Amino acid sequence: MDNTNAPTPAAQDQPAKAPEAEVLKPRADDGTPTAEATPSSSLTAKPEPTKRLHHRTYRPSHKATFIGLAAVVLILAVNASILGFVLRNKSKSGSAASQQVSISPAALSKVGVNASSIGDSGTVLVVSPDAQFNGKMTVASDVSIGGQLKLNSKFSASDATLTQLEAGNTSLSQLDVNGNTTLSNLSLRNGLGVKGAAQFQGAVTIGQLLTVNSNLNVVGNLAVGGILSTKTFSANSLTSTTTLSIGGHVITGGSSPSVGPGGAALGSNGTISISGNDSAGVIAINIGTGAVGGTLVNVAFHAHYAIAPRVVVSPVGVAGSFYILNLTSSGFSVAVGSGLPPGGYAIDYIVEQ
Repeated sequence: MDNTNAPTPAAQDQPAKAPEAEVLKPRADDGTPTAEATPSSSLTAKPEPTKRLHHRTYRPSHKATFIGLAAVVLILAVNASILGFVLRNKSKSGSAASQQVSISPAALSKVGVNASSIGDSGTVLVVSPDAQFNGKMTVASDVSIGGQLKLNSKFSASDATLTQLEAGNTSLSQLDVNGNTTLSNLSLRNGLGVKGAAQFQGAVTIGQLLTVNSNLNVVGNLAVGGILSTKTFSANSLTSTTTLSIGGHVITGGSSPSVGPGGAALGSNGTISISGNDSAGVIAINIGTGAVGGTLVNVAFHAHYAIAPRVVVSPVGVAGSFYILNLTSSGFSVAVGSGLPPGGYAIDYIVEQ
């Protein structure tokens, strides 16, 4: 049922009014009303009471509500983004201004700072009074210091080249010296490793054990105040100014001396030979027939002594009067007082100077 023409509840509540009286107005000949004339009825008519208007209430749909809220949120988001962008740029400009400070030449001149140009090096900043930097200072290029550099704290450098270093108490975790180094007094708490040759021009004092794994060459004299203990000792010349005590055997070495026949004391077809060295050895003699007393063998040292040494000979397993002849620094001879029967004989000798 269509209710479009039905009266609204507000219209039903209003009381019914009587129809108003019609006001007569004069008209022209063509039938149009005239404005000059004022009807008398209008002068006596009462003013029409003012009608009270009633406003109708509008309630939007849910779809319209959601669209309006979305538009408001979008506008707020755009405003927030613009505000954040402005604040961020302002913060960057403020931090950049705080990190870098520019001082005019006039202000520098008031505090005794002079900026002048020298050659092609650009602008040089000269600070006449004392300067103090409470924070960190970073220098991108070289630093040249005409006077002394005094550090109240530690000095740290990844790579340092020093022409001359004077230091009192210096702690170095690692020291690599490529050139010459002169030390007045060096004290090491740990080991000292030298890969190359080491030269000690002055006296060297070792408080504890000295261990040499390889050869030890001593060009000059070697003085040992205590006991010299060696597994093997080899020397071209050994001199003892006092008693020389040897607990084991004395074994000599060296080249064998040369020998020659003495004469008729060897008999017919007699032969001789020698084994040993200039210090000790044995002479082997083979006596032929018809031997007589006289020189049996002549011995010539491989290396001459400084003076004539002392020689001791001892025949082995044979009785007879053997003796030494022609003893010099270059050799000696062995003789017998009477002829020996044919056969083989051995004579030991010891030579000492």
